[in-house]
Amino acid sequence: MRLVSILAILTLGLVGCQPIDPPPGPVSFRVEEVKSGLGGALWSINFAPDGRLLFTNRDLGQIRVSALNLSTGAVTHFNGTSAVRDEGEGGILGMELDPSFAGNNRVYVCYSVWLNGNRRNRLSRFEISGSSLTNELILLDNMLGASNHNGCRVVWGPDGKLYVSMGDAAVESTAQDLSALAGKIFRINPDGSIPTDNPFFNQTTGSARATWVLGLRNSQGLAFQPGTGLLWSTEHGPAVKDELNVIKRGRNYGWPTCMGTDPCPSVTNYQPAIKQYTASDTIAPSDMMFYTGNVFTGWRNNLFFVTLRTGRLYRLVLNGESVAQEEILIDNSSGPNPGFGRLRDIATGPDGLIYISTDSGRILRLVPQN
Repeated sequence: MRLVSILAILTLGLVGCQPIDPPPGPVSFRVEEVKSGLGGALWSINFAPDGRLLFTNRDLGQIRVSALNLSTGAVTHFNGTSAVRDEGEGGILGMELDPSFAGNNRVYVCYSVWLNGNRRNRLSRFEISGSSLTNELILLDNMLGASNHNGCRVVWGPDGKLYVSMGDAAVESTAQDLSALAGKIFRINPDGSIPTDNPFFNQTTGSARATWVLGLRNSQGLAFQPGTGLLWSTEHGPAVKDELNVIKRGRNYGWPTCMGTDPCPSVTNYQPAIKQYTASDTIAPSDMMFYTGNVFTGWRNNLFFVTLRTGRLYRLVLNGESVAQEEILIDNSSGPNPGFGRLRDIATGPDGLIYISTDSGRILRLVPQN
């Protein structure tokens, strides 16, 4: 059953929190502003084992990962020396922590660069040391870039591999070109080597062997489902038919020939979307997660994703590879909770609460409302 409204309210005792005017009506949870004034689009958020919230800010000209101490509100910046292509949708984008981060302080960052005057994207591994990002190891380079459609979401798979999405660099044909490092999801080993069991390893050469799936326009959401190991994704359509997908080894997701849930017999090994959104406009889906906390027990293992244009938070109950139930919990375009703007990333905190970053430099969280 849909939550009929949401209350955005300040809880006493929170450091640096500011009240948000609540809409009228009954509530099931409230939205708290944890921190504001962080500048730009907070593209990726991840929790460190010690409880710090690490994040990237897309709109900087130099590589950086920052950490927010939720207890004190203090922010620490870890700066690197690599230059960043800061333009449009390019910049410091996806970030993932090493599973052994507590011991090795390693982070994986996907960011935009200029290479010999060309727009490109890069995935690198860094180590946090003191106030710096050090020991950069370039894992996947020369991925095609543009002022938009850069993809760059990074997740660690249950198989111990890194998965990174890459948009079509605003050139539709790249998505179907196996030699082009664009319009794909790539799979690599943590040291940058390419697994020999990748589906196109023997059909391609060089970095193109990292291709896991093809035929994507611009996927900015990736999450592995607990228990099943299935990789789910969100996909930006061309103002229509934004997609929810299950990513399967070696499949072709059809772009630019096919979109949405429609059949497409002209594309070999085609995988249609699980669900499509809007026939006339875009919701602009961003990142996603499966909720695994112990606070919202009724939502455990549900799929959540956030959107940019409509500023929405979706909750999905899944039945296998289909959507059994869908609920919009936050809606910036209309309805119960306008005013939060573009929602960029989402994560479960160690406290079991749900955290969201925005394109206006804010961190929000959902808290149960009794």
